[in-house]
Amino acid sequence: MKGRPAVAALVLLLGLAGCPSSGDGVIALEGATLIDGSGGEPVRDALVLVKQRHIQAVARVNEIPVPRGARVVNLIGKTIIPGLIDAHAHVERWAAERYLVWGVTTVRDLGASSTDSAIALKNDFDLGSVLGPRMLTSGAMIDGTPPTYPTATAVRTAAEARRAVDLRAVAGADHVKIYTKFTADLLRPLLDEATTLRLPVAAHLGKIDALTAARAGVASLEHMAGVVAAASRDPGPYFRAHDQFLRGWTTEEIGWATLDSASLARTARALAATHVAIVPTLVMHEMLSRLDNPTLLSRPGMEDVPASAASVRDVAGLLRRTGWRNADLQAFRRSRARQNQFVREFKRAGGLIAAGSDAANQLVVPGLSLHEELSLLVAAGLTPVEAIAAATRKGAEVLRADSLGRVAAGKVADLVVLDANPAANIAATRRISWVMLRGRILYPDSLRRTWTK
Repeated sequence: MKGRPAVAALVLLLGLAGCPSSGDGVIALEGATLIDGSGGEPVRDALVLVKQRHIQAVARVNEIPVPRGARVVNLIGKTIIPGLIDAHAHVERWAAERYLVWGVTTVRDLGASSTDSAIALKNDFDLGSVLGPRMLTSGAMIDGTPPTYPTATAVRTAAEARRAVDLRAVAGADHVKIYTKFTADLLRPLLDEATTLRLPVAAHLGKIDALTAARAGVASLEHMAGVVAAASRDPGPYFRAHDQFLRGWTTEEIGWATLDSASLARTARALAATHVAIVPTLVMHEMLSRLDNPTLLSRPGMEDVPASAASVRDVAGLLRRTGWRNADLQAFRRSRARQNQFVREFKRAGGLIAAGSDAANQLVVPGLSLHEELSLLVAAGLTPVEAIAAATRKGAEVLRADSLGRVAAGKVADLVVLDANPAANIAATRRISWVMLRGRILYPDSLRRTWTK
């Protein structure tokens, strides 16, 4: 009888020895400066605990214990930011890993060549059969008649607009995108159906002004399209120009320079009051204004783009199709100051700005160009921390994805570790040490080496 307690104690000890320690599977990131995506001030000497693809805890070093057995990663001298969200992309399969090496862990795909192909790629990313960012997609665009692109769904009636939304919901789309020839009379039925099915509507406008669309209930305005018409005394010429896509785009792009400061500020305030989000894609406007600059095809980061990627590299083809000459590009450049002013006024009015690139497009590079967008947002008047929030928390708000965009307990473990602090210089977001996607550490240089094989 006397030996039984000793035997029981031995069995207990052996059992405990076989149990995993509390730190098994935990990654402890220690000592970095943390910019958590909230828009608040950076936190020095941060501790971030990651387990099972999620952030378990966030604190200062020594404020909470690191679980015994955790994998500790010393990040003194580094900066952590949330995984970046590109809120306006056109995702191509070749670009999947390019997003990741640039710290873009989530993309909002707007306007795929087909709904089925977009859903298939999204599923490949989600299942891990293809390494790539988390992807939310609209599938093919919904346009008026005739559609600008043959892959878009053309709608003429309220019933057709509702059906187009229904088909995307059944296929598994995350949101809906309307395009430049979509008309105001079809907004209400489309928005009613999208609201019923809980699908946010993104709008690249042509024949509807931004205020009309925002007041009707679209979730986001892409490229700031429709703002010029909203700020103009007579929007009719802009609407009529959009009978033909390139003529409409050119007329609107040049039209920014004709606006005065007061009308821009008034329009920005009115739009902010509707709570619509703006995804300005300044980098797309900037690159279109500089298509005559051949050095942009060899700027740092272009080496990530395959020679076969005509969507990014074929500048000459775009110039042939559009017929744009130096005078047009100079006019585009004159408009850039007013576009920046609108962003600044919209921010001042409390509007939600999300960062998007419009990649892949001519000179607009998947991954890289989101960092260029951040620099342009800062040049337009955002602080570096606000610009980072535009590419993290604000992007998550546009996606209606509460688990993304912040480094906070309970959020998905999508992080970027930087070699410098972008709060001091936004260009530091490009100095990426490594990326964490769903709790998995990825090294950009290792991924890049596989592309040359």
